[in-house]
Parts: sequence; structure tokens; C-alpha cells
Amino acid sequence: MDNNFSDHTAMTPINENICLNVCTTTDDFDKLKQGLTLLEQAKTFDHNRDYYAAIRHYRDGVDYIMDEFMSRPCANDQSKEYLRLKCHKILNRVDILKKLIKQQEHETLQQAMNVEEQ
Repeated sequence: MDNNFSDHTAMTPINENICLNVCTTTDDFDKLKQGLTLLEQAKTFDHNRDYYAAIRHYRDGVDYIMDEFMSRPCANDQSKEYLRLKCHKILNRVDILKKLIKQQEHETLQQAMNVEEQ
């Protein structure tokens, strides 16, 4: 076993090679795959301005990924920190979407009030 494994492996958002020497069953990465699928769906919802669905999928995707990697003894500190930062960025996007929803609700309310006044 190569002790310098992480030195020769490029750092990617999710580098499955980090756990290959310890995690061997085929379903080891089921939560990771589900999380990535949810994040891809979230991006699609976000792009289509379905912010409620995007928020739900972003949160669920982050939960799956964090649960998968933070519970693994084979994940190194560098990969855990990288994932933590990426998840933090995703959750910041969730906060932005919440603000957009509030703004849209406020604008809709203002429009409804203007129509009633006329």
C-alpha cells in the first residue's frame, strides 16, 4: 500500500480513489451517488427558477454527501475540509435563494396591493 497515495492523486470535488483501498463493497458510495444526483437536480431547478425545489434538493444533497464522507475513517482531513468548504458554498446559495423567494413574495404582494387600489 502506497502511503503517499493522496500526494499522487489530484484533488477533485469528490475523489473516490481516496477510499478505494479501505472501502470495498459495491454500495459503499450509494449515499454519495444519491447526494450528487440531488445536487445536479438542484442546479436544474435553480436554473429553471424553481427555488423551493432547488433549496430542498441542495440541502438533501449536502446531507447525503456530508453523511457519507464525514463518517468514513478512510477519508483524509484534506478531502473532508474540501467537501466542507464546497458544502458551505452550496448552503450559501441556499441562503441567496431564500432571499430571492422573499423578494419575489414581497413584489407579488406589492403588485396585488396596487391592483386592488386601482
